[in-house]
Amino acid sequence: MASGMGPDELVRLAHIARQHFVAGKTRIEIAEELGLSRFKVGRLLDDAISSGIVRFEIAVPGPIDDERSSALQRQYALKRAVVVRTPTELPDAVQEQLGRVGADLLREIAGPDDILGLTAGRTLNQLGQALTSFAIGEVVQLAGVAGPVQATGVEVIRRVSTVAHGRAWTLYAPLIASDIGAAEAIRRQHDVAQTLRQFDRVTVAVVAIGSWDPPDSQFYDNLGITPARRNALEDKGVVADIGAILIDGQGRVVDDVQQQCISIDAAGLRRIPEVVGIAGGGRKTGAVRAALASGLINSLVTDSALAARLLEE
Repeated sequence: MASGMGPDELVRLAHIARQHFVAGKTRIEIAEELGLSRFKVGRLLDDAISSGIVRFEIAVPGPIDDERSSALQRQYALKRAVVVRTPTELPDAVQEQLGRVGADLLREIAGPDDILGLTAGRTLNQLGQALTSFAIGEVVQLAGVAGPVQATGVEVIRRVSTVAHGRAWTLYAPLIASDIGAAEAIRRQHDVAQTLRQFDRVTVAVVAIGSWDPPDSQFYDNLGITPARRNALEDKGVVADIGAILIDGQGRVVDDVQQQCISIDAAGLRRIPEVVGIAGGGRKTGAVRAALASGLINSLVTDSALAARLLEE
């Protein structure tokens, strides 16, 4: 028996605990019912807890790892952190799970009065597929086209705006132009210029985080970057990208190619009140760490294994 208590005492403690914690009665109500002082009831409730008669369990439903989420939020001073338990670190499984939870978060934090900005990527594509109901005023593509059609910003914007019945501002333009002159000409095109003007109106953004070391990025693989240029950027320490914003291992922005790109820049991203980075898997740890250090994102959705590595810092 608990701490040498007799049967009668166990029954009494269990009854008092059940009345308070389950039935919701106050200590005063229980005291009046049993002819005890409220201080005595308080001590008995403490005994019920310390003896193990009362055990508390806080269980968040679904795949959310609430303890790591809270720890990550505190350690990196984030507005929000959502850590998702995934059964594996295989990219497809992680992307699907993060996309699903990212969609749930987006429904929670954004509404009809918001203007949503999105980049591209496989996880963002999964987010778009997971959104079956959503209300948003307008959706803005924050970076030009870099990867496969199904994972481009245009496709993600199309999916989200269709579900939300919101206006879509798309960028039918390459992420990286052949040179600065070509990029300037593209920016002057009427439809492109209209979308670029929406960047300052965005209130919530969800962005993918690409990795350069090891490579797992649509920007890294883009044909607009020659191998020599890519090597030069790697020599400057680039380990991550958000859209066309390149970040080194210390979180510093490397501006070398921004003028050649059709994308929101670092200053524009910093002006957005809430920027949610979404990335996971074994290849993204360094990239996510750099993105956090840069201050370009103030919220994060990631998987539990990657979160554990970040918390080891």
